[in-house]
Amino acid sequence: MNPIDISFSSDPFDQWRLSQVGGQITFNKSDKPVFRFNDKQQYDKYLKLNEHRQNFMKRKVR
Repeated sequence: MNPIDISFSSDPFDQWRLSQVGGQITFNKSDKPVFRFNDKQQYDKYLKLNEHRQNFMKRKVR
């Protein structure tokens, strides 16, 4: 299976979600940073964590 790359985000919440699902920050062929997921399941978990955004902003997510 091919990895899934999405645009890099400097948002701390997005980086927290990436770390929670085991994703990585890598660089594409143009030397631009991207978020990389090993598979769709990992990416779907990243998307699902978006429901915690408000709690994260209130510092209630660990």
